Amino acid sequence: MTKTQLACGLLLASIVPACLAAGFFDNSSTSEPAFLAADEAFVVDALALDGQTLQARWLIAPGYYLYKQRLSVQITAPDGLRADWQAPTGQSYHDEHFGDVEIYHDELDLPIQLVDLETASDRSSAPSDNTAKTVHLTLRYQGCAEAGLCYPPQTREFDLPLPQKLKPKAKP
Repeated sequence: MTKTQLACGLLLASIVPACLAAGFFDNSSTSEPAFLAADEAFVVDALALDGQTLQARWLIAPGYYLYKQRLSVQITAPDGLRADWQAPTGQSYHDEHFGDVEIYHDELDLPIQLVDLETASDRSSAPSDNTAKTVHLTLRYQGCAEAGLCYPPQTREFDLPLPQKLKPKAKP
């Protein structure tokens, strides 16, 4: 091996690690953007606020949005209850696939009233005797990344224990 070959080899051995560390050989700048999993882009949770009201909340990652028109709420148990809800006004947006729609960024809070179907005709919307201990809530939604990926519709289910009505304290 000549002195020139040895010098070139040592030079390459010292330059290549520095180039790798600096990302010169990394092709990530030319590759497709990395997208979050749907559960990471749209973190959803639900809870019972009281015996009459549930709350669903989506935390929406930066660069992602949910469609208002693709939200769905359903109570599947116990029988005799249904969900009464109305999504808040979203941001107007023109979507190339869905046309003019409303979307949500950052977070979405959705109050859900429980309606007792047996007493709904007399407009007493809450479960009358609070006998339901747990409500099975099904949430359906769809969203996209602003970088161009739209997720398939998502479904999340929750079994939410309802707080029981407090009994008045007896007078001493």
